[in-house]
Amino acid sequence: MNEVVGGVADRYAALGFQTRGDLGQHFLRTPDAAHALLERAGIPAGAHVLEVGAGLGTLSWAIASAGYRIWAVEKDERLRDHLTERLAPFGDRARVTFDDVRRVDLDGGLDLGSALVSIMPFDPELSAELIRHVFTCARVEYGLVVVPSASAQLLTLCEDLTVEEVDGIARSSFWPPAPTVLRVLAIGRRSTCSS
Repeated sequence: MNEVVGGVADRYAALGFQTRGDLGQHFLRTPDAAHALLERAGIPAGAHVLEVGAGLGTLSWAIASAGYRIWAVEKDERLRDHLTERLAPFGDRARVTFDDVRRVDLDGGLDLGSALVSIMPFDPELSAELIRHVFTCARVEYGLVVVPSASAQLLTLCEDLTVEEVDGIARSSFWPPAPTVLRVLAIGRRSTCSS
């Protein structure tokens, strides 16, 4: 399967699609950026991947086309037809849910050892809150997320998570361009074992 060349986000921009500020919505512009993020994630073959805020599906498509099983969760109902159609060729390996991830039964839908790979909303508090929520699911083992710098600072305050900056990503990689500096973070669970 070949990804559409030239970004889907740029086509939506040209059509006058209005992003939702309340969702911190910014869409990844190119398949190359999606593949670079996925490569950085280091997900084991065949793993189950959760994507929060799947948007136009650029990262979702990269995840599914690399052979992973993906559960794409998106809150914006306006994207239902597009995202569902975009992931349809992957059949059972791609599941799409339209809801707020905080209302979704993640434990009931993910395998043990699942990974979170997402471009989180570009609202720092919302982004940090959603990541903390996802990690309340015992089945999510680690994650790679794109967040605003302020989210990274908020997440380092979580005593139960490990947070490491592993990369950056250009603001221009998104439409509309990101309003702030972005960080690519590796997130994991802090060991609770005592010696």
